[in-house]
Amino acid sequence: MTRTIFLVFLWTATVFAKKPEPAPLDAPYNNVFDPWRACSLAEPLAIHGAPDALRTMFLCAYVRCSWPFNGPEGDEAMHHGFESVLEKLGDRRFSAALAQQRPEVRSAVRQFLYVRDPKRAQRTLKLLHDAPEIDWPMVRAARDFGYQPKRPNQSLEVNRWPLC
Repeated sequence: MTRTIFLVFLWTATVFAKKPEPAPLDAPYNNVFDPWRACSLAEPLAIHGAPDALRTMFLCAYVRCSWPFNGPEGDEAMHHGFESVLEKLGDRRFSAALAQQRPEVRSAVRQFLYVRDPKRAQRTLKLLHDAPEIDWPMVRAARDFGYQPKRPNQSLEVNRWPLC
């Protein structure tokens, strides 16, 4: 009997409760952090070598790899962003910025960086090759969904170097 009265009370409280007010549009908590959008916003500055923009892109890769949700359109945009920054910035500057990051961040960047010409990115490839092998939640979710990533040859002489 007590449970019934309690459930009736909860039901009436939810029926007559006011709807929550939406957050103001300019509130900092109104926008949820999305690593894909943050990476896309940082890309134009990272192309010019801005250290904070490069760090933002690297940390976006780390956050995205930590999520177990599949989001291929954002992942493709991040792949493209990393490729264009490496191409425009050059191997020396890109690898110097990447070397300042923690090993697990380098491992996350490895999931998003394809190197089309290994001869032009030897330093970056060495850093990515030495990064720890982590079974990220993003990779596990893709594997559970049925996607089987292809492991590259361990040498640096591959045409494309996807390490996911």
